[in-house]
Formats: sequence, C-alpha cells, structure tokens
Amino acid sequence: MVRRIILLFGFVLLVGLLDLKAQVNVSDTVNQPETAKFIMSPMTTVDKPDETTEVKVPKAKKPHNPKKATIMSACLPGLGQIYNRKWWKVPIIYAGIGGLGYMSLNNHYEYISCLNAYNYVSNPDSPDHHLTEHEKDLANRYGQQQLQTYKESYRRDFELYTIILAAWYGLNIIDACVDGHLYNYDISDDLSFSIDPMLSTERGFYPNAPLAQAGLSFKLTF
Repeated sequence: MVRRIILLFGFVLLVGLLDLKAQVNVSDTVNQPETAKFIMSPMTTVDKPDETTEVKVPKAKKPHNPKKATIMSACLPGLGQIYNRKWWKVPIIYAGIGGLGYMSLNNHYEYISCLNAYNYVSNPDSPDHHLTEHEKDLANRYGQQQLQTYKESYRRDFELYTIILAAWYGLNIIDACVDGHLYNYDISDDLSFSIDPMLSTERGFYPNAPLAQAGLSFKLTF
C-alpha cells in the first residue's frame, strides 16, 4: 500500500515537471520572434539615410551669346570665331591681317622713302636731308618727275591697303556676330549655307594660272 502511494506520488510529480517544462518551452517559442527582430549577424550592415546629404542639381548650360562673340572678335580678331567653335576661320583671319598689314606698311615705307628722295632731288643744297641708303639709291636712280609719280603711287596703295585691312577687321566682327546668331539655329536638309576651305586644280579661264589654287567655297542648298 505504501509502495503504491509512493509510485502514484512520483508519477504525479513527473507529470508536473513535464508540464512545467512544456510551458517554459512554449513561452520561449512565443517570445523568440520578438527577440529575433533585433538579432543581426555581426557582418550585417544597414545603410541608414544620411540626413545631411545634399542632392546635387546639375547646373543649367548657359545659352550661346552672339553679343559676347561680337565683342570678343572686336577686342581680338578670331576670338569670337573660337567662341563659336569655328576654329578653321582663325588662320584665314590672321593670314588676311598679316598680308594686308604687310602691304600697307611696305607701301608706307616706300612712300616715305620716295618723299625724302624727292625732297632731296628738288633741293639738294638743303642741310636738313638725312637720307638712308635706300633713299640715296632712289635719288641717284630716278629724277624728280619719276620720284613724284612713284611717291603718289605708293601713297594711293598705302591708303587702299589700309582701307581693305579695316574692312577685313570689320568682316571678322560681322562673321562672329552672324555665326553667333546661327549657332543654335537648326537648318534643315532642304536649306543650308556653308563656307568651307577648298583646293582647286582647274585652270578655268586663266590658262597661265597656277595648277593648285586655294580659296573659299560658298555653298547654298535649296
């Protein structure tokens, strides 16, 4: 009888322990998802938005300014063409300025030389004459009338080349202004105008002309 009571008591105690362990396991299982939310691997990184990061907005491109191109070419010939991205025009502009400038200065030099030689031939006894070697050569080779003719011829040529040089400078400014206005102008395939350098090997109406001739090509397409 005592043995049965002890066995029954032991059985009840065992069932109570198993039930308590089951409750503890269920409680751990229920609470585990909540704690799992905060468990992360040490290697895991979370990118948090940086509140101090500034969003960079691209700057709007400045529109092409024809007035700026005109002023640049007026200050320095060819600078407006560079601004308009017409680089190939710069050597042409400076070739014209160099050639016309040389002809203008050369004719002015010859005019002064002929003038001094003419004054010397007209009045050789004057003590104010300080002639260069070139002027002495002119005075010895030509007479008064010839020196007068050469003097006037060089003067006219000097004035002519000076005017052409000024016109070339003005054309440089006009070209920069026109290209500046047409920089963003969309020309369709049916209507176009272009100026390009060219090299021609045809003699045309001049059989004694050089075989190769350089120049500009003007093309207007309708």
